[in-house]
Amino acid sequence: MGLKGEKVEESERSVVLLVDDDASTRELVASILGARSEVLEAEVLSEGVRHIEGGRVDLVLLDVMMPEMNGYEGCRLIKAQAKARGEYLPVLLLTALNSQKDRNQGLEAGADDFLSKPIDRAELLLRVQTFLRLRWHERVLQHQIVAMRAADALKDDLVSLLVHDIRNPLSGIAGLLESMTATIDERWRGDVELALVASNEMREILEDILHVRRFESGALELKREPVEVNQIVARAVASMDGAARARTVHIVNVQGSAGPTVSADRRLLKRALENLLSNAIRYSPLEGEVRVVVKETAGVVEIEVIDNGLGVPDLFKKELFKKFGSVEAASGGVRRGFGLGLYMVDIVARAHGGQATVRDHRGGGTIFGIVVPQAPSAAEVR
Repeated sequence: MGLKGEKVEESERSVVLLVDDDASTRELVASILGARSEVLEAEVLSEGVRHIEGGRVDLVLLDVMMPEMNGYEGCRLIKAQAKARGEYLPVLLLTALNSQKDRNQGLEAGADDFLSKPIDRAELLLRVQTFLRLRWHERVLQHQIVAMRAADALKDDLVSLLVHDIRNPLSGIAGLLESMTATIDERWRGDVELALVASNEMREILEDILHVRRFESGALELKREPVEVNQIVARAVASMDGAARARTVHIVNVQGSAGPTVSADRRLLKRALENLLSNAIRYSPLEGEVRVVVKETAGVVEIEVIDNGLGVPDLFKKELFKKFGSVEAASGGVRRGFGLGLYMVDIVARAHGGQATVRDHRGGGTIFGIVVPQAPSAAEVR
């Protein structure tokens, strides 16, 4: 019944299953449909179900008045099994009952349509052709979905392979540039430092790609431990100091005397904060200022990164945390997100049971934030 590797051709001979305990009805239907379709016959529902499980069935004609199990119950069973297989299997009920109540009962059971007895030849052909066409389109769509998933998996594997292959030579370049800063002539030192910042940014982008790939595949688990937020902030600020100096942006780390503690993956939380800092630095004016503030409210901790760059229109704020989302892509304006950086911030925050936030800063600029639940105190644990 799977579609993997299956080629779907419209010219394939369709398979119609007729479940009816009346031999004359089975003979009539087979004579009408047999020229265009393969007709499988069953006297009781259990026999019909075996036909469905044994091979491809494209449409079911099911009598309502049946021994063993009536057509309504049978339709409900067939539809449930088709849903479990992830496919659309049309069921048409054959009935001599023409009241609206009976038809409503059939619709509640999941029937796609009805054919009245005695059967009209033209009506039978037209209705069967209509639902076989729907069934064929459903099979084509399922086949395309399988092909797209295979292509997507291949793309992800290729991206992961490229990232791993690029990381090693890039680390070598960064190491060489770092060693050169201590020995190179003063005239070239600024250029080498800029090259070092650029190589580190490339390495961070590669790390983001790997983290996002693992999150989306469910392969990356959080390594939670009690983490002092002020400590993470200090380390993230230190790691972004070079990038800030390259753009003559000043980072101000505003911390309270007693820092809060959260249960978090230390490495991922630091990386998410680095992404917010990088974004703020990138879109701050030269000689601008980026401030980092830690707040505790109602059992949560929010790490705010405040810039004095261009603001973000309300219409586009939700777009920033989408994969490859940015205001520039949506409006043609100044880009306020890049690649996977803000997307990763969002998934790291949600993985910790929190959220990523963005809002306007009074006086100009934007406040991006990571909100995570605060770790319980020792007294609360006892």
